[in-house]
Amino acid sequence: MIGFIYELYVTHEFRGKGISKQLMKNAIDRLKLEGYSEIRLGVFAENHAIQLYEKMGFSVRNITMSLTV
Repeated sequence: MIGFIYELYVTHEFRGKGISKQLMKNAIDRLKLEGYSEIRLGVFAENHAIQLYEKMGFSVRNITMSLTV
């Protein structure tokens, strides 16, 4: 079974206070307790949160590309 974190958003006024990290830790802990052996999430390429996710052990699994015409 694969757990998935669909959305994580912290408004600008609360960023930089460790809220994202705590939310992620809580989600990961909960998914582990429920028996998920893998956790995935989606993130846009330019999102600064990628650094947080990498520090928490996430790695790039696939790349989606787009073309604006």
